[in-house]
Amino acid sequence: SSETGRSCITSASRTFPNSQDADGFFNRLRAELFLVREWNEKTTLTSFELFDEKGNISERQTAIVGDFIRLSMAGTEKSDWAKVIEIVDEAGEAILTIKPSYNPTENEPDKKNTTSHFVASTSTNSFCLEKHNAVVSFYVIELSENVNTGETRSFIARARNVAVSKVGPYFAIEKGNWKALCVNFLRFTDQERNR
Repeated sequence: SSETGRSCITSASRTFPNSQDADGFFNRLRAELFLVREWNEKTTLTSFELFDEKGNISERQTAIVGDFIRLSMAGTEKSDWAKVIEIVDEAGEAILTIKPSYNPTENEPDKKNTTSHFVASTSTNSFCLEKHNAVVSFYVIELSENVNTGETRSFIARARNVAVSKVGPYFAIEKGNWKALCVNFLRFTDQERNR
């Protein structure tokens, strides 16, 4: 599809008394951004597993470009797959960008021509950690999300993708899931969350 698709930004920010406190906090979190399995402690609706470029569960803890991430969302009974396409790790900014991918664990000869995700391979999700002065922010940026109806091998997969993406409440659930990840990544206390 040549449509632009849905785009969405979900974020949370935490302000510190001074820039040095924000620097220390940011530097502790930047390593955690690339520890994808640790995200499981920060969200309850989606579980994450890291696979290497060959489709084996990664022995490494830290994601690198070319790795795959299996995302299993509660209640969908099918995992979605994404590939790590970019990592930025600079002063004040850390970003992990993924895009929908094929399932690297399948032995199908044409697996690279399919997308095992409910959105098409043209979309991306970026998980961004940013520090500006005394503020540390975490963003989930979803770009160009279109329903995946043409990059799957089966009618059932296409039907599932339409159902997952078109059910109105689903997008509220997804956004809530990413919001929980943002807030939990920044380790807000219950008191700070309720402000």
